[in-house]
Amino acid sequence: MKDLAITINGIRYRAKNLEYNFAKFIENSLEESGVTTNKDNAAKELFLAYLNLAKKHYKCEKEIEDLIKSIEL
Repeated sequence: MKDLAITINGIRYRAKNLEYNFAKFIENSLEESGVTTNKDNAAKELFLAYLNLAKKHYKCEKEIEDLIKSIEL
């Protein structure tokens, strides 16, 4: 288990007892988008990080749909 904390506009938010690999995935995804856990982040940075993760999720969903369609044929 791992805790994850992030500061946004001077306020520290903490999620406790996350599954370790999930927490590392989130940390890495945030850092790829310019959001870090060791400094204050603007809300805009967090929003852009969310959009990057949403884009990845969307692409995965489309790939799953395409795989299901190809199996059904």
